Amino acid sequence: MKTYSVSLCLCVMGLFLAFSCKKSNSGSSSSAASSYLSAVVSYAPQQKIVDSFYYDSTHLLDTFTQTIYDTTSGYPLYNSYTIQFIYQSTNTYPSYYYLYDVSYGNYGDYHLLSYDGQQRISKDTSLSGSGYVTYYSYPNNNVVIDDWFEGTAQDNQIDTLYMTNGNVSAETIYTSDIPGQPDQQQADVQYKYASSANPAYHTTISDAIGPLLNNITQTNNGGFVDFLSENVLDLAAGTESSSPANFSISYIQTLDNKGRLSVLTGTSGAAAGSIVFSYY
Repeated sequence: MKTYSVSLCLCVMGLFLAFSCKKSNSGSSSSAASSYLSAVVSYAPQQKIVDSFYYDSTHLLDTFTQTIYDTTSGYPLYNSYTIQFIYQSTNTYPSYYYLYDVSYGNYGDYHLLSYDGQQRISKDTSLSGSGYVTYYSYPNNNVVIDDWFEGTAQDNQIDTLYMTNGNVSAETIYTSDIPGQPDQQQADVQYKYASSANPAYHTTISDAIGPLLNNITQTNNGGFVDFLSENVLDLAAGTESSSPANFSISYIQTLDNKGRLSVLTGTSGAAAGSIVFSYY
């Protein structure tokens, strides 16, 4: 599995929630989302990212696709990949997934998934021979994601998500600027949330593979859908290694006629963007 630079991941994350941003009012006072997302489209200057979701008859996530259109570098960039999950027996959590990536010839990279005693993702292992493996752990009910891109800790990224009242309240990211050298902190972010339900959070899906989905999106085109928090992002503020070093972005919610999140708009000057949510 490939990875983009941390700065790109954080840029997308900071603008759009990256994988867990929201409006001040901590605590999960809303009921769980009752509708299932069909697509989330993120708009920013010179960039558009589309997440598409497909479910089976029991509302388990069957296929996830992410596509990016980007001209921020001065020339057109297009990439699309698809994750197809494979379930065994009556399990509500997938045992494997295929990664199909257009930029890599659309080949299928086969991954084995392992779980802990609470049926939470604990390991993601590529079976393609690349050596890629990710370890997931849950100290004090927080979430630690440790990516080993080449199969060793010499080239890794550690993403720690701190959970409070059902939401990601803070996040730190460490990675090695030079393979083999000690990891350096790349980001330290705090999040606040509104009372509305996060449409990407569903207990059966999020409790088992929420951390996996967050990690897949961030280490590919950039993560901006939060699969772990129960509520909708309201504020993201913190520091990162790329410019701007300090940032604070608030979000405005627009609800549809069913009370579901329709648009999440970031208010941060030239960096302002919006995320549009569609449902089945």
